[in-house]
Amino acid sequence: MLSVNSAHDAVAALTAGIGAAGDAVWADLNTGSPGLKRELDALARRAGVPFADVAIMAPVPGRGLRTPMLACAGARRRRRAPHPVRRRDRGDGRRGGAAAGRKLLRSVFFKGLAGSVVEALEAARAAGCEDWLRENIVAELVAAGEHTVDRLVAGTYRHAARRAAEMDAAAAMLEELDVPRRWPPRAATC
Repeated sequence: MLSVNSAHDAVAALTAGIGAAGDAVWADLNTGSPGLKRELDALARRAGVPFADVAIMAPVPGRGLRTPMLACAGARRRRRAPHPVRRRDRGDGRRGGAAAGRKLLRSVFFKGLAGSVVEALEAARAAGCEDWLRENIVAELVAAGEHTVDRLVAGTYRHAARRAAEMDAAAAMLEELDVPRRWPPRAATC
């Protein structure tokens, strides 16, 4: 049984649907914290229902069933899935929370990168050089490789004081350009 609603509703969905699960595996595909996935795993185990923590690792539109997913299942009761599943990556844990944790660690990077790009392009637009910065960002991303991660990590530690001063100057420039700080994003309130 697939639970694809929201992390906010995941416990209620499991509680409401667990009786209908029968011998099926309860697969939670919601983006929730590892703690929430462990809670769901424990609830399912108490009810005797196998639980799978499944993390959707890329946008679904355009990929459909080919969207990469990472699954950490606590039970192997079913030998065959109703649809073929290609596994490129497996979680290292058999308990709920392992897949969610990896997805959210990846989100720290990708959402942070996206937020930085958005904020930088807004500032560049205000400064009148958005096209130039966009080309620069694209060139950096295209040229990135394994060495890029090593360079970023080593350089950040080696040049931390200078980089902190540079970011203070960048923040001052954003204020001068009247570009509101957008990162980190704030949750919308209803």
